Amino acid sequence: MIKSKKREADKTVAEEPQKKKFAKSDKGDNAKEKKTTKFSKPTKPTGGKAGGDKGKFAGKPGGDKGKFAGKPGNKFAGKPGNKFAGKPGNKFAGNPNNKFAGKPKFGKPEEDGLGAPPGKTEKTDWNKFKQEKKDLKLKRKQGKDTYEISIEAKQIYEKLKCRKTEKKAELVEKLYNLFNTGDTIKKVVMAHDTARVIQCMLKFASPSVREQLSERLMPLAVEMSISKYAHFCVLRMFKYGSPVTKSKLVDAFYGNVVKLACHSVSSKILDHVYLSVASTKQKAYLRQEFYGDLYKKGKDDKVNTLADCYKDTPTMKASILSAVKANLEHVSNKQLVDNSLVHAIMLEYVKEMEEDKAEETVTMFGPLIPLMLTTKDGCQASIICFYKSTPKNRRAIIKTIKEHLVKICTHEHGHLFTIALLNSLDDTKATKKAIYDTIHPELQTLMANQWGRRVIEWLVSPGGTNCFHPTFIATIEEGLQYGKKDKEIRRKEIFEQIEEPIAQSIAEQPDFWLSDKHIGLVTAEILIKLTSDHFVKAATALAQVIAKSDWSVSVEDESKDKQKKKPQDVEKIIAEATKQKTKQRKQAQKLVKSTEDDGDDKEAEDDSDEEEEKEEVTATVNVLGIEEAGLHIVLKKIIKNDKERLAANADAQTFGSLLVQELTEDTLKSWLNINRACFILLNTFENNSNAVQKQIKSLLKPHMAVLKKQKFNGAQLLLKKLN
Repeated sequence: MIKSKKREADKTVAEEPQKKKFAKSDKGDNAKEKKTTKFSKPTKPTGGKAGGDKGKFAGKPGGDKGKFAGKPGNKFAGKPGNKFAGKPGNKFAGNPNNKFAGKPKFGKPEEDGLGAPPGKTEKTDWNKFKQEKKDLKLKRKQGKDTYEISIEAKQIYEKLKCRKTEKKAELVEKLYNLFNTGDTIKKVVMAHDTARVIQCMLKFASPSVREQLSERLMPLAVEMSISKYAHFCVLRMFKYGSPVTKSKLVDAFYGNVVKLACHSVSSKILDHVYLSVASTKQKAYLRQEFYGDLYKKGKDDKVNTLADCYKDTPTMKASILSAVKANLEHVSNKQLVDNSLVHAIMLEYVKEMEEDKAEETVTMFGPLIPLMLTTKDGCQASIICFYKSTPKNRRAIIKTIKEHLVKICTHEHGHLFTIALLNSLDDTKATKKAIYDTIHPELQTLMANQWGRRVIEWLVSPGGTNCFHPTFIATIEEGLQYGKKDKEIRRKEIFEQIEEPIAQSIAEQPDFWLSDKHIGLVTAEILIKLTSDHFVKAATALAQVIAKSDWSVSVEDESKDKQKKKPQDVEKIIAEATKQKTKQRKQAQKLVKSTEDDGDDKEAEDDSDEEEEKEEVTATVNVLGIEEAGLHIVLKKIIKNDKERLAANADAQTFGSLLVQELTEDTLKSWLNINRACFILLNTFENNSNAVQKQIKSLLKPHMAVLKKQKFNGAQLLLKKLN
């Protein structure tokens, strides 16, 4: 591209033609003569190219319509019809539709020395611009009729946060009088800045003022519940209100329950209400609104479940179930099924739905099952959906829960779904791949959790009465009717596939598998079920840990609890029970609490109600593992199985034989001074073969003098056996 030189001024540009760096060569006979220097300009004949060249524009009458016409030095200049003519140096000049017309071709005007073009303002003063925006915003605020009130309220609010406790009630009363005019309360409770003031009033007000304020806010309950800022005030009313206020607030939701369940903000409040606030009667009324529009305006005390709606009129069953399905579908489309009220409706619906609607229902609820496993009702509904689903839907459900499987297995209700799934799937290879292979890397996490241990126990000993209550077993085995394979064959195939990886885990980290009594009981159950080489591998690793003279475990320090006297006063007993119940309720309200914290923390931080109770740190002490009471029972259970193992195979290696091989002189010296250790040796002697008994006698022979000096029962009974 040819570089253009900087223009000096508009006038100069207009008067003097543009100079080219190089002149074009002419291909005619006189080409050499027509060559010019750098600063010269050849003259061109009009009407065509020099030398008789037959260019496409040569000799045309009326001039050329070329796009470069009118430029100085342009071979098409001066021809009529040229749309760019008349603007030297600008190839777009002259076009009436050209938005760039009249603008310089290169650089900024200031750089070219031409100054700002006509009509352009000076550089914007951003400080002035920002100030104007602030003034405009302030003017808009001042136009509201609550501006002066909100300013005064926020000033009192700042004092309220700083004053001593005895002054707070007076300030709250002053705020209440400030808001007690017309519909001011409605306007301030919905605003982001004054909503905090209302929250603080509900917290620090005297009972009478709080009651009056709650009565004023009661008609706005539904509107506040769906507001980003005002919903915090609803939560404060439930937190600090009297039982009467709470009951009235629940009643205020009637007629809008489905609407509240379908909103992301109010859904959490409704969950809290159904879970912790509403009475049994109110819960039934809340559920009734999902049964159809008939129950939005009026409630029926006789209707406690979905089946009661059409008990007297069976012809209404189809229409009522259709209404329930439509409401549930509306909630599920918004991904708001993580709600205890919705879970209760789901359970009632899946129990009553017609068989031809089962697949459609499972398709609707299947992707949402991880959200349904947070409550007991939701878990039961999920289990029924899984039982009644097709193989294709079952695979989809398993795929959905796979990424959440560890959390589900360690949940109070979710682990039941995992156990039901394990008990009803016929394809054992797919079960192992989809479930066990997913949780195996997190095996320690599951074993450290009381619910996760139950999943492992079911994998190892499904339906075992040593691990599970008969009622629980009967409930889980209801799902067997939805499978085709015999349950014993299914359970055997699953255990054969997981036996090796579990034994390998025990062999790699034996200390963990004997770290406390709860994990130890599962370990004992696994050892009882393991066969041949897998048993030897795991038992050897565990025996090496037990045989260490310094083997110790951490246990809770119970000495302080024993020193504390239990409260005998009735009031103290009630207080302790209430405190425990409150703690359990808080754990069930994690979702509501997270909503309070995450919704708009800055808006609610000043009213952050409760000071979080500090979790009591449990004191732990280290004790010898052989002396710990819980692990003593575990070891006795493992050793007791040696007799059954020998009865099945006389040449089999037992846990007792492996333990005796690992015992050292230091360990024996330590054990003979411990009552429980002597009982372990006694149990090993009684439950093993003659070869093991002879080995124990030879090991203890040098220590007989020490054993005879001991006065506790374990040493005396062991001494009798040895003699």
